[in-house]
Amino acid sequence: MSRDVASKLAALVERCAGDPTAIVASRAEGDALAIEVGGEVALAWRVAVLKHVMANPADDDAVRELYGELCDRYRDDPEGLKTLKPLGEEIRRLEAEGKLPSSLVARSDRRSRRP
Repeated sequence: MSRDVASKLAALVERCAGDPTAIVASRAEGDALAIEVGGEVALAWRVAVLKHVMANPADDDAVRELYGELCDRYRDDPEGLKTLKPLGEEIRRLEAEGKLPSSLVARSDRRSRRP
């Protein structure tokens, strides 16, 4: 990974923080960069996307599905999970208030099974 790629994602995160609607136009690029870059800046991108989806859910399962995917991705990363936990609490609060649809997304066990 080059610094240019990491810098590009960092700039995208910063731009979308100032204009969350920019996430829609930048989602594919940002997701691809996050996969390539990894680390804190990738988590920052994914959190920005989740916050945008929370504010603008495409369907009843969108928020829970994305949150579940992030929990799976950061399952073995205590700092990443620490970042995600308040968002999960916010999702539950919004569901309880009826501002987000309450849904259950079935997830398979994605941990590698070692003999």
